[in-house]
Amino acid sequence: MNKACYKAKIIRIQRLINIRIAKAYCMVSNEALCVITGLMPVNIKIAETDKFYEITKRKGSQYDREMEVKNWTHLAKFVNIIEGHEERTHSIHAYTDGSKNDA
Repeated sequence: MNKACYKAKIIRIQRLINIRIAKAYCMVSNEALCVITGLMPVNIKIAETDKFYEITKRKGSQYDREMEVKNWTHLAKFVNIIEGHEERTHSIHAYTDGSKNDA
């Protein structure tokens, strides 16, 4: 059987459990039942667990795993400042002491 078939079976089982917990009718959608019971949908929980395992056990991508401080890349190497040309000039006046009120 493929993953979609397993996913459908697991969702069906969770739906029956949520119907019993919420004491709801069978016509209520699975998403609504998850909200009512406060349970996370099982397919999202499985994806979350899979991602966590990928990061911790298989070392994930280079952005997800822990690195020593000496191996961090400085942000200044990646920042590109793009200067745009605006037609209008803007002036900002900030009064933090409450002396200027335009009420």
